[in-house]
Amino acid sequence: MAGVGGKRAAGDLVFVAAVIIAIILILHIIFVLLDANGGNDIVRTDADWAGWLATWFKDLFTPDSPKLNVFLNYGLATLVYLAVGGILRRVLNDALA
Repeated sequence: MAGVGGKRAAGDLVFVAAVIIAIILILHIIFVLLDANGGNDIVRTDADWAGWLATWFKDLFTPDSPKLNVFLNYGLATLVYLAVGGILRRVLNDALA
């Protein structure tokens, strides 16, 4: 039975990576919505990482409100990462089972 857990590890690892990415994006959304101090190292680092991770989604929606812009675009990026991560997890786990 030890082999079964090892075979599932690849899909699970992909999903864990997607969850970590989602956490980074969600933190950025929260920081923006709560007007966190942009000069803080944690906030700035998270904004840098989130900006890179959401590159394809940044200007997908362009509402007038900057907060709504971040919520929609980074929120959509979060959902896509989680969906793709979940699909890849299932595909990899089924392929290796």
